[in-house]
Amino acid sequence: MNEYKLMIAPFHHNGFRSLSKKQAEEYFHWYVGQSKERIEQLYEYVQSTGGAAFLCEYTPDSLIELWNWFETQIDMVAKSEEEYQAELKQFPEWMHDSISKKRFSVRTLAIITDISFYFAETFIKHNPMVRWGYFTKPKNEVSVNMPVLLGFKSNMKLDPRRIVSVCASESFEQHDKNRLRNAYRTWTKYTAEATPNIADVFSSIRERKI
Repeated sequence: MNEYKLMIAPFHHNGFRSLSKKQAEEYFHWYVGQSKERIEQLYEYVQSTGGAAFLCEYTPDSLIELWNWFETQIDMVAKSEEEYQAELKQFPEWMHDSISKKRFSVRTLAIITDISFYFAETFIKHNPMVRWGYFTKPKNEVSVNMPVLLGFKSNMKLDPRRIVSVCASESFEQHDKNRLRNAYRTWTKYTAEATPNIADVFSSIRERKI
């Protein structure tokens, strides 16, 4: 598998905040419906590029080997001057020095999306209160109209793609194969379910013994 197939949205839009309720619902069902196919593509691609240690088992610890492979695949490309200037206009001048002149390549963004599907399905499998969903109000929330994971304390929402993107940015600067697994562990603390996650319990026991 030399090329990585991209995921094409069912319709064009000018940002999630601009979606109507009907469009948000349509996009949600389309997006979640892509999960199985995208995870299968991810698994095949990992195997074809030397990530043989990763098994598509949907266990929290499988996130370690998946991320260990992905850190070798992260590509950054230079933003065009038009892209860079447009981004500068979105932020106050005092933040300009922190805005990078690079961005993820298209292939890297596609892999990030597919890893986020795997991350989400792994989370759902081991945390019964968590599920895919979306919300249309309030409009000022970052993840409004986006497919997210629901079922957390204090009405928190987990955007899997945002989590994976942040981890990817951090791993581009410094590799850490446990980064995504640690993000998973952090979010399990916020699940609405009061009982501890058994996978994390066993993981913690193993870590104490090492």
